Amino acid sequence: MKHHRTSGFAIRPIRKHPALVGIFLLVLLLLSPVSTFAQKAPPISLLADSIYLNQTTGELIATGNVQVFYEDVVLYAAEIRYNSKTDTIVATGPIRITDSSGTVATAEFAELSSDLKTGLIRGARIMLANQIQIAAAEAARAEGKFNTMSNAVASACLVCQPRPTPIWQIRAEQVIQDEKAERIYFTKAKLELFGTPIFYLPYMSIPMADVRRSTGFLRPEFFAADGIGDGLRIPYYITLGDSADMTLSTIVSVQGAALLDAEYRQVFNNGQVRLFGGTSLRDSNGFLQRGFIRGTGEFTVFGDLTLDFNATAVTDKGFMRQYGYSSADRLVSEVRLSRYKERAYFSIAGAILNSLRDDENNDTIPFVLPEFAYRSYRSDPLVGGWIGYEVNGVGLTRIAGQDVARLGGSLDWTVPLDFSTGIRATGFARVDVDLYRVWDNIAYPDRLLFNLHPTLGAELRWPLERTSDLGRETLVPVVQLVYTPDFAWNDAVPNEDSILVEFDETNLFEFSRYPGRDASETGLRANLGATYTLYSEQDWEFGLAGGVVLRSNPSTQFSQDILGAFRLETPGGFRFSERFLFDENLTIKRNEADLSISRETWGLDSSFVFLAPDPLAGSPVTRAEATLSGRYRFRPNWEATANWTRDLITDSDVTAGFGLSYGNECIEIGLSLSRRFTSSISVPSATDINLVIELAGFGGTSQNDWPDSRCAY
Repeated sequence: MKHHRTSGFAIRPIRKHPALVGIFLLVLLLLSPVSTFAQKAPPISLLADSIYLNQTTGELIATGNVQVFYEDVVLYAAEIRYNSKTDTIVATGPIRITDSSGTVATAEFAELSSDLKTGLIRGARIMLANQIQIAAAEAARAEGKFNTMSNAVASACLVCQPRPTPIWQIRAEQVIQDEKAERIYFTKAKLELFGTPIFYLPYMSIPMADVRRSTGFLRPEFFAADGIGDGLRIPYYITLGDSADMTLSTIVSVQGAALLDAEYRQVFNNGQVRLFGGTSLRDSNGFLQRGFIRGTGEFTVFGDLTLDFNATAVTDKGFMRQYGYSSADRLVSEVRLSRYKERAYFSIAGAILNSLRDDENNDTIPFVLPEFAYRSYRSDPLVGGWIGYEVNGVGLTRIAGQDVARLGGSLDWTVPLDFSTGIRATGFARVDVDLYRVWDNIAYPDRLLFNLHPTLGAELRWPLERTSDLGRETLVPVVQLVYTPDFAWNDAVPNEDSILVEFDETNLFEFSRYPGRDASETGLRANLGATYTLYSEQDWEFGLAGGVVLRSNPSTQFSQDILGAFRLETPGGFRFSERFLFDENLTIKRNEADLSISRETWGLDSSFVFLAPDPLAGSPVTRAEATLSGRYRFRPNWEATANWTRDLITDSDVTAGFGLSYGNECIEIGLSLSRRFTSSISVPSATDINLVIELAGFGGTSQNDWPDSRCAY
């Protein structure tokens, strides 16, 4: 052998020497969570103050700052010995192993057989993925895959001289690390908080730190809720291969209520599906009488078609809200087949609507069977514009009330024209034709109903831009002239899809401000509007928009309103926006404001909504509501949250809540209280209290970035 010395160190690249390969794999396999090597080991390099081979005894000794490099793993030891006669490998500490995954293993002494299948170490300590660490007075290796630690302690908390007792730790009579099963098993385990035992399990197991999916219990959740009582939620996660899993949760309360819910998820080559449901095993209404089931999915079928569905079924109106599964007051179950291409869109769907409101009868809510639409457009070779066409239809049927079928189509032509001054002109024409058939309503004749609405219009836009001391400014004024005649021979048809109408900056320049086809905006009108935006060099942004619709004759469909909106965003996390609507007398009809501030230690979100009575829009009463939510981290590891919603018309609270959280490198504790003040026949007002405790290294992902706890000396 040749010796190369540099600054007092002996450097020796080792490739096929079985002794040195065994020396390195010895502690690596024993202390690392999972170690898998090919039969032909990759190259290993050894760095030490001294390397000595005794030809008489057959013992190889490396001493002094021993370092062994194997791929991304580094082994440090004070001394390594290999005895060819006894076929044993001995490493003397302090021994330390690190790898790129964040695993750190240490020991004082290790002795193993050369095949690395059996052995013993003392003073073993393993840090898994910079989270949970396991320490034991003695550890043994058996069958080449089991690492057994006796009288072990596991924790993810920082331990130091001023605070020798961690926040939590698990003491176990025995800990077995099964490298093949990728799990860690605890026997006779006690969970201690601040050194006090609070929980005992004769047996428990957790996955290794680098395992992303593993069957087992998830974190429990303690709660106190008016709807179910004081109890505990225990979820159990089940892996079903590489592409599916299931979570079963048992919910029990000391008042005797019991629920069970389940979630199933699976991913396929062409899509995914999710099923979720719950049932009351026992509550105030009896046994197995209430529950819900929900299914969602999306698949690619027949090459380029998308099939998606969303369906929910409930036994009664109050179950989901009572037990916190959903606050929705209307459920929509829908299946849709669609296709998007560069210049075409196709969709066919069916839907069932289920109202959970006390004042709505589901027998009068229609089933949508079916609804379809096809739209495409082509370039106009004559004048350089484009021609679009659309075919659509819908069928509505009810248990009680009228049934409606509609078949319609549209043809539109748009021609843009750009001038050298920067003005962009657009001319457009459109015609909508619809046929209706109505049953079970004596207000409509027993025949086909016909509607024709042609539209002509023109638009001018003049984008302007300049750079000033404030920054880059843009101004875009828009003038649009639109005319849609209302023919006297058009039949009156039922309005099913255009009952709720909103007028804002998003639909100011639409052909019709109605959301559907059952009603159409008619008459001669001029849509006038402008947007102004300022982009500051200091990275703040200000925007302003406004508009008005001027009509040749008063409209029975829309009032004469003026709209506006502005927003402000700054680099410090400040955002404010407001949208407002005035009538012709400059009286506020609608006002919506949102304020958001996000800082490192605190944040605030608030909103305000005011809606004046608008009979034309189907809103006969005044509504006003304010919401406020915030967070404040008053200590590095403590954070408080609060939220509040209030009805400003009735001067009463709607919801309110408060939360307090503590977190560090090893634990997160969250306590929250929420109150719903509103009530209905099926769901009374309720107060909920939830307590969640999450231990680092035992699954779950915190939504907060907690700093590590500190030790003060």
